[in-house]
Amino acid sequence: MSGLNREVSIEFETPDIFHELPLHLPAEVLDAALWELAEKIWPAGTEFQRETTALVYADLTDTLMADGAMYASLGLFETEDGEISTANLIARVESVDEEEPAVVAASVQEELALQEHRDVDQVDLPCGPAVLSFHSTELDGDSALSSLAFAHVELYVPSSVPGWLAVLSLSTPSFAELPRYVGWLRRIGETLTFRYAAQPEEASRTPTDVRSVFG
Repeated sequence: MSGLNREVSIEFETPDIFHELPLHLPAEVLDAALWELAEKIWPAGTEFQRETTALVYADLTDTLMADGAMYASLGLFETEDGEISTANLIARVESVDEEEPAVVAASVQEELALQEHRDVDQVDLPCGPAVLSFHSTELDGDSALSSLAFAHVELYVPSSVPGWLAVLSLSTPSFAELPRYVGWLRRIGETLTFRYAAQPEEASRTPTDVRSVFG
């Protein structure tokens, strides 16, 4: 809706298994931030592993920025059997009709429930009603690689500031660890808060920022 002279920002806390991608950083400090991220991912790795990782995430950062992501991180932890489990976490803020949060949540739940192969539930968070959605996708392989399946968990949180919807999306190929990721996403949602952020009247109606505090 046009004519508004305000924006909204969100804040949330993430467990320390999530390593934030340096979105929205000036170009002059981006390379250093990407290298720091690569060192966190490969603390005992080789220079080649860190250089390759930094390059991959430089491209991914550009893609996410172009796609409107406000926050992104890579989740990494070692499972009980010694394997490394990974996940991607992305946060966006979308504009919606200025209805009460319960009305927005009901609308989102109804729309998602119409899509095939989705499990959709409404949940209550400290900031209000939200919608939790589960589905999976499969990437086809080629003659050399097998197909790869991903589980997707999405948390849709209507804002107490009318007109906004936060969307937290988590994707992982680690189906066995999905309950742990769902628990972490729920905990992140429980820390999520919205607030007004000042903006000039001529500025476009897009969210200002997403602030993540690592717990």
